[in-house]
Amino acid sequence: MRAVIVSSQPLCRDALAAVARDDLGAAEVVAAADLTQVGRELEPDLLMLDLPAEADAGRWIARGAQIPAGCHVLVVPHRDLALARLAHAQGYKGLLPKSSERPLMAAALRLVLAGGEYFPCFEELVAGVTPDLEPGSARLSNRQREVLAVMGQGLTNKEIAKQLGISIATVKLHVQAILAATGARNRTEAVSRLKPAD
Repeated sequence: MRAVIVSSQPLCRDALAAVARDDLGAAEVVAAADLTQVGRELEPDLLMLDLPAEADAGRWIARGAQIPAGCHVLVVPHRDLALARLAHAQGYKGLLPKSSERPLMAAALRLVLAGGEYFPCFEELVAGVTPDLEPGSARLSNRQREVLAVMGQGLTNKEIAKQLGISIATVKLHVQAILAATGARNRTEAVSRLKPAD
């Protein structure tokens, strides 16, 4: 797996390179200070683009989308719905807040590399909307239904991870997906809105 990281911040480049190398097992990691330093011939499996604070976000995100890569991930300071929408519209597969813990970052990147998407703030799109039970339930994967069932027992993420034999970071991803699918503001509300099928 080849990863390319674009960030004007050396510390951020180094941290993202460490995640790609150590957590994702990238065989090759290339780091660049800006988009102009990334050659189109690289065609990485994963392209992580750290949005500069001074950039015109829409234009910069669109320029990043033109770089050939298996999947594009936008790196931002914190969850931002407007940036998530811009990135998603340009074909990015994820939004990675720098405020995330490293295991969660690694799990999100693995999800993206496996063909999924990770936009942790998309549940804000459905906030305040109460979905019908069946459509919301249909949007959950089998594993998410399992997590939902265990959530109903009042267990912590650590306890859910142990019971289902998955990592805590993966549990967090599933919980976020469940909240997004149900339009719930918290775990209790999600459990009350959608009871998993027996």
